[in-house]
Amino acid sequence: MPRNATHTFDGLVVGYGTHSADNGVAGVTGDSGTVKTYVIELPDATLLEDTDAITVASLPPQQAIIPRGSFIKSATFHVKTAFTTSASATLDIGTYEAAGDGSSSGDDDADGIDADIAVTAIDAIGDIVICDGALVGGVVPVGVTADADVAIVFGYEAGVYTAGAGTLVVEVIVPHGSMGRTLVV
Repeated sequence: MPRNATHTFDGLVVGYGTHSADNGVAGVTGDSGTVKTYVIELPDATLLEDTDAITVASLPPQQAIIPRGSFIKSATFHVKTAFTTSASATLDIGTYEAAGDGSSSGDDDADGIDADIAVTAIDAIGDIVICDGALVGGVVPVGVTADADVAIVFGYEAGVYTAGAGTLVVEVIVPHGSMGRTLVV
């Protein structure tokens, strides 16, 4: 295929053919992965389950799946409807086995994105929580405990919510090996 043959992928024009000395393109010496942004809605906090009671059946049918071995670079939770509680509920955000094959406990790190977010931090529209759980910051990969790809889960501790909704924005580094295969840990 000649070098001037191209194909456009999402606005990026990719050339084909062999590398030549006159094209001035540097070779790739390593692959640091790609950063993907996941936006996950929590539409109604009154429907949440206790963090310790979450199962595969708790996961929504169309969930964002993060490949095993990925690293969460950052996560922020944005409040759209003020959270209220009849008790002293706290919000947990974490990961759970996405496959649901029952071969493991399923729980990857149920509060690994953020644990025990107090209602006072999410009781007004526009509140933003910068998540700081064990999985945030790109140190610990997701899916290690569950040995699988994971989904984001929300749960409560110490009481239920009577209102609340928000959006979680997660930046994830998804490492890739040769031929586009996702690396595992």
